[in-house]
Amino acid sequence: MNGDPDVEGVVPRFDSLFGRSGLHVQDPIEDVQTRLFTDGSVDPTPVSTEGFIYPVDRAVAVTATRLRTPFLLNVWVRDLDGNVVAECDPNDGAVEVPAGSYILEFSSLPMKLYGRVDDVGFHAVPGEESLDLIFDPDTEIRVGARSFHSQPGRSLTTTSGPADLMEAVSLFGNAMKTWAPERTFPTLRGHPPLLELADDPDLPDGAAPPETGIRLTVPKAHEWLYPAVPLAYWLGATVEPGEPALHVDGWTYPLGTAGGYDADTDRRAFEQHLKDVLQFTFQFDCAARGFYDAELDVERRIEASELPLDLDRLADAPLAERVRRYLEVGDPLERLEAAVGRPDWRLTADVEPEPRRATTTPFLARDLAVVRCPSERTIAEATQEASKRNVFTRSDPGAARAGSVTTRSSSSTDSSPEATPHERVLDLPEADSMSQAWVGDGFAVGAAKATTKSYLQRLEKRAEGNSRIGIDVVVNDAEMAEEADVSDIYGTREHLEFDIDLHRGLTTSELAAVFERDTDFVHYIGHVDPEGFNCADGHLDAGQVGEVGADTFVLNACSSYEQGQRLVDSGAIAGVVTLNDVISSMATKIGRTIARLLNCGFPMGSAANIIQDTMFTGGHYGVVGDSNASLVQSIKGTPNIKRISVRNDDEFEIRVEVFASWNYDIGTMQTVYLDACNRRYTVPGNYGPWSVDESSLVSFLNEEEFPIIAGEEFYWPNEISSGDLINKLEQQR
Repeated sequence: MNGDPDVEGVVPRFDSLFGRSGLHVQDPIEDVQTRLFTDGSVDPTPVSTEGFIYPVDRAVAVTATRLRTPFLLNVWVRDLDGNVVAECDPNDGAVEVPAGSYILEFSSLPMKLYGRVDDVGFHAVPGEESLDLIFDPDTEIRVGARSFHSQPGRSLTTTSGPADLMEAVSLFGNAMKTWAPERTFPTLRGHPPLLELADDPDLPDGAAPPETGIRLTVPKAHEWLYPAVPLAYWLGATVEPGEPALHVDGWTYPLGTAGGYDADTDRRAFEQHLKDVLQFTFQFDCAARGFYDAELDVERRIEASELPLDLDRLADAPLAERVRRYLEVGDPLERLEAAVGRPDWRLTADVEPEPRRATTTPFLARDLAVVRCPSERTIAEATQEASKRNVFTRSDPGAARAGSVTTRSSSSTDSSPEATPHERVLDLPEADSMSQAWVGDGFAVGAAKATTKSYLQRLEKRAEGNSRIGIDVVVNDAEMAEEADVSDIYGTREHLEFDIDLHRGLTTSELAAVFERDTDFVHYIGHVDPEGFNCADGHLDAGQVGEVGADTFVLNACSSYEQGQRLVDSGAIAGVVTLNDVISSMATKIGRTIARLLNCGFPMGSAANIIQDTMFTGGHYGVVGDSNASLVQSIKGTPNIKRISVRNDDEFEIRVEVFASWNYDIGTMQTVYLDACNRRYTVPGNYGPWSVDESSLVSFLNEEEFPIIAGEEFYWPNEISSGDLINKLEQQR
């Protein structure tokens, strides 16, 4: 099917499948795709986007008797007023829906996908790997798609002065699409406007903060303002100079030490209090949302805590009333962690409190990041700690032996920070979120190096109408040829098309050309020295590369972080790099694991975090650029890891760790397809444990393609049978 060429590149596209009956849907903005299978060939015909209740960017009609989902997922059935009349949940068996007109909402896909049928009934029948919707013969089914893509609606010009920034930040909340609890769904949170710094502010005429009835007062200084920005966006608060406090419809709620929080400084107490307000108001709004007839785990925890919260009433209450009630129930707010648990959070960002860092705040607000501004003393201590230990991992495994084995630096000189002109590396305080970012000079252990430019490059990425994914694997040292088999790992994905090129022994000009070409990903295997990438005819410094066309990369070489940052500075979105010398044998193993994680759809930051937590010397790896960037969409819904352990009885214990991503961001509803699980969760999180017998464990493992951690060992499902895995676990009883 050919669409309007003027809009073909910016809205979802529908085509007939090749080699199988069904519908192929591609979102060229987010560069993701999905499929619906049918019982016979279909010819998608464009139809009006009206009639789906919810907005869609493009719609088609097909004639079919059966629709089959690409994997097990939930389908909500709504009447034409939007009310849920049935839920097709694979855990609950077959569902029969009587004749009528319905909107079908498909969950866990990389775009919003809706169906519409009129005056028909149907059956939903779950199988082992998919869900079938069976209609009357030759039923017309309309299918509509909407991209998850969210661009900033505008840029705001202001100065870097705290007072002017407060006025600009007060407008961030206008990007919210609703103030109801449903804004906890990521598709209902628009991107805040960008900030451009100038000598004089120039905000749009008539621009005003949203009328939420909430004000946030903070001292007039960057180190106080930056941590407050995500909360101001989340609450639609007007930000003004003053003592730290929230003002909710005339009621004042002191923040920091005045609010009863204790820390070594007033500002740290303030940051901790802001974190609690952000996380617990978000968690309570998740529990209050009523868009789906689905019970969340947090709802049960609130009920069990006996907190006096009437979630049904609060679901329809104005934002200010809800916020005030949440804060009153949580007085003191810190006690809520023991009562209902703290929500898992995607990102903590440490931001150097300099005026020029203000331009990163819209992106941190969009991510609902917990923001900390380390003091000059904290930064100095963090730099000294990293230098003193001369190893960029908190656990220091094997550091003493690194000098006696082959590493990925060809330089014969001492590569310690004292001997080479590397940028500073900091060992900042750890965060209790699932990922960490550093916005400032130098690089931080275990944290992604985030810059305004890398965020902008992620937003400015435009598809070119080509659904194929370009990957270049470069092996620039013959002794590392063993790792070249990563080219066989990339592209082993059903439903996705790849162009994979393997290069060996490149010269400086040839390697520069690889980085400059328009490709999705470069995996570099070889040496990096202080002078740059080691090539057949010398060294290539990434600063000598022209405009980088590669979107993402892995530089699996010693101390590659500076070269990686220069690639981001020149146009790349993000990359995995190393913060120190890496042992070549371990680098090969880690390189393969990173390749598989990226090929599964894990974001760059999540892949690095998994490596850091599970693999020997994994702490040497980090991310530069936008840690939320990914190579491909995830295999089946939200990227996750299964953690399996044994109990003292005949049962096994399952936990699931789910990672937020660009397409499945914080607040996304998650279903765990396990008979023992009778509730739903929000992304990200660590779910469980569930106790299961051997039969249930085997069934669960056979349905999954994401990695498994069992007995502290890392496995891929296709590399170990469920029987062998169980035998290994049994030996630990």
